[in-house]
Parts: sequence; C-alpha cells; structure tokens
Amino acid sequence: MSRNVPLATGEGQLSPEKSKPLYQQLKEVLAEQIKNGILKPEQRLPSEKELCAMYNVSRITVRQALAELAREGLIYRSHGKGTFVARPRIHQELVRVTPFEETLRSKGLEPSTEYLGSSLIAADYHLATVLAIPIATQVTRLELLGLGNNEPMVYYVSYFAGELGEKLSDLARELSRQRVAFSTLDLYKKAGLPSPSMLTQSFEAVAAGREQARILGVKQGEPLLLVTSLVYTAAGRPVEYKRAAYRGDKYSFYITRPVNGGEGYDGY
Repeated sequence: MSRNVPLATGEGQLSPEKSKPLYQQLKEVLAEQIKNGILKPEQRLPSEKELCAMYNVSRITVRQALAELAREGLIYRSHGKGTFVARPRIHQELVRVTPFEETLRSKGLEPSTEYLGSSLIAADYHLATVLAIPIATQVTRLELLGLGNNEPMVYYVSYFAGELGEKLSDLARELSRQRVAFSTLDLYKKAGLPSPSMLTQSFEAVAAGREQARILGVKQGEPLLLVTSLVYTAAGRPVEYKRAAYRGDKYSFYITRPVNGGEGYDGY
C-alpha cells in the first residue's frame, strides 16, 4: 500500500490540540477510510511503524487506535501476516424476526438459499420432548444453506413432525431450484399454511465442527453463533425445532432495551 494514503476526513494531520485523544483521531480516520472504500475488505493495513510515520504519532497511539478498530470488528490481525480490513458483518436486530432475504438485501448482498437435503428419522428423547410428540415418531430433517453473493452465511437444520415436514421439504427443494431466497419461516406462507405465531430462541457461541466448517467454508474450530429456535402455532403447538449456525465473521445480533430511570430493571 502507498504511504500516501488520503485522509477521508480531508484533514492533513492529526493534532494534539484537538479535544479528542490522538488515538481516537487516528481510529476515526482509518474507520472513515474503511467505510468509504478507500481501505477495502481483506486489504492489508500499513505496519505500525508505517502508520507512525504517516500520521506522525507514537506506536502506543497506533496500537490503541488499532485495538479500537479490532474491537468494533473493522479490522483483524493475522499472526505473522499483519493487520487486515475485515469484511463487513451483517447486524441483525432481535426485536423482530427479519426475513433472511430482507436482511441480506438491506446490506447490499444478493441472497440465495441452497437445499442441501432432507431425510426421515425417528424422534429421539430430545426431539420428542421439544416437539411434544411420542418417541420414535417419524420426523423430517431438513438442511438449508443461506448465502450472500454466493458466499455461505448460515447453515440451517430443521426438524418437523408429520406431513408438514415432507410438504415444506418439497417446497424448499423447488424454491432452491428456482434460486429463490428463503428461510424455513418463509416456507409456511409460501405453502399456503398459517404463519407461525411465536418462537423462542437461545444464542450461544460455538466452535465449528468438521461438517459445519465444510458446509460454511470456514476452518474447523472457527467461531460460529448457534441460534436454536422452537417455532409455535397460534394455538401454542410446537411445529419446528431449528438450529442455525451463523458464521461469526459474517453475522452479529443486537438488541436495544429500555432502562426505566435506572430503577426496576433486572440487570444487563
């Protein structure tokens, strides 16, 4: 990279006379360059020594600025190789359920869904419990892969009891063939069925297993966000148990919660 990287702010130099600390000024300059596309995804940043010379600041200032950028997910460090601009993540709010297609299109990505297959299995104790069915009942296991610009984003595995699973699996296969973007929650409406009324979800960080890594195109052991959902009808009957593995380098989830004057809240 050229040492004469233009400042996105239009200012020629960082200044100790400004109210903001130098590391914060440098962090904002680099963040602006990333957001404006001057520094592009996977592009290597100048070394700490080069940044010191370019902006006339100390190495401590550079390290503080880079640490802030890394904390915000704008850059990442690769041991022995340097510091690189991270690919932008998809930030998904948890207040409402957002369709997969809508989420990706809002970030400028072209969504698609790949049908990976389905099979009939006998419900074990866990599936029988969460779906409120007898043990050994036939359950459809459906696998889907959500992509953005043809790059894997999320790997879905859903379980349905009875004829519902077969009907939604057939529809998923056909929509995938037509290159339509969807998640399982979209399938109910497309199949002419009542839309689910509620779902409960849990979130946990996990390391990618061998099969997950292969499907998502990441290395085994890389971080994934596992979202486990139980989907209910308006009558309160569970109809779908789903585990969705999101790539940790592509997705983050957030929620905004009110605090009532500092009193009566349950912690955060």
